[in-house]
Amino acid sequence: MTDSVSYVYAVGREVPVGSLDDLTGVAGREVAAVAGSGLQALVSTVPLEDFSGEKLEERLQDLTWLAETARAHHHVVDTVGRAAALVPLALATVFYDEARVRAVLEERGAEFTRALDDLDGRAEFGVKVYLPTGAAPGAGEKGTAEKGTGEKGAGRTTGTEYLRRRRAAVGAAERAMRSARESADALHDVASEAAVRSRRHRVHDTALTGRTDQMVLNGAYLVDRARSGEWRAAVDRAAPGEVTVEITGPWIPYSFVNGEDG
Repeated sequence: MTDSVSYVYAVGREVPVGSLDDLTGVAGREVAAVAGSGLQALVSTVPLEDFSGEKLEERLQDLTWLAETARAHHHVVDTVGRAAALVPLALATVFYDEARVRAVLEERGAEFTRALDDLDGRAEFGVKVYLPTGAAPGAGEKGTAEKGTGEKGAGRTTGTEYLRRRRAAVGAAERAMRSARESADALHDVASEAAVRSRRHRVHDTALTGRTDQMVLNGAYLVDRARSGEWRAAVDRAAPGEVTVEITGPWIPYSFVNGEDG
């Protein structure tokens, strides 16, 4: 039994040989092209013990290993993707050997070709919209009664006044969030109209984003590279002032490898 397996990053066509020169990927292994059915799979030979069964499941729970592997995977796809159209595969896609990789290229050649036709000359852009912290009136109110004039002039806010203020603050925050979501929906519509295809991903909470602002849109857009300037201009014009808008890209179109609309 072999002690290694073939890790596949992506499938492409007409991949320039020079784009693989000195290119390393997962586990620091060299990247090579395995050809079949007019296509090329980008492959590294990696240790079987790290990419099989329970060991792989264990590895996928190791955030350090996962991050390193994801960076190496993306580095290969991004580097070669600048020179050729690619269909990126999922992280930790492995086959027994190069013969099996060729067999998959034969079995799924038509599927890969359709995807390459769809993605060629196009890139993925992202739009994230955030509601800034403190955007809602009263958002900075503390959770305890504060000193103030008070209804009876006693130098402290009464319970009734405190509850009134809290209700007003909560109502203002809810209105601000509703307005931000409506603005995000409108911006998504504009970005989608100017793109070939679009997809809305799940919004991330503050623990994942590392910021206090609340995310209200996490959109991905497939855009013709030749028209990316027009797309950006359309998004910039439509960006509302009460929210923070971040545009990222161009990226390899991971979100659109299956060719379906979001």
